[in-house]
Amino acid sequence: MTQERIQTRYKLAGPFATQAELEQAIAGAIEHHKQDFFPLLERLVDVGDSRVKLSQKDPLRVLGVELDEARTGGTARLGYESNFSESCRLIDEYDQHQTSVAFHLDGDQLVFDLELP
Repeated sequence: MTQERIQTRYKLAGPFATQAELEQAIAGAIEHHKQDFFPLLERLVDVGDSRVKLSQKDPLRVLGVELDEARTGGTARLGYESNFSESCRLIDEYDQHQTSVAFHLDGDQLVFDLELP
């Protein structure tokens, strides 16, 4: 069985004087392209119950970015919500979730290569 992957590249508008500026640019790129992460998040909230879905109200937030010592990669902590619906009615029940995704930097490119669960 072949594992499905999400592979994305985003150009970062550098150069960045500080690590904090680079981390902020990475978080901004993720926020700007958050729809690219929906397949991963949808799989993570899939608990075998079709009534549980990724929340469209607040589907993705970047909680933090951590760079490795060499500033060539790191992880981004993402927060997202799932909600429960019954028939066509949305039940006002939201669960908060977190996950971390690894990335690496290739010149001015932010690169994600994620395996889908």
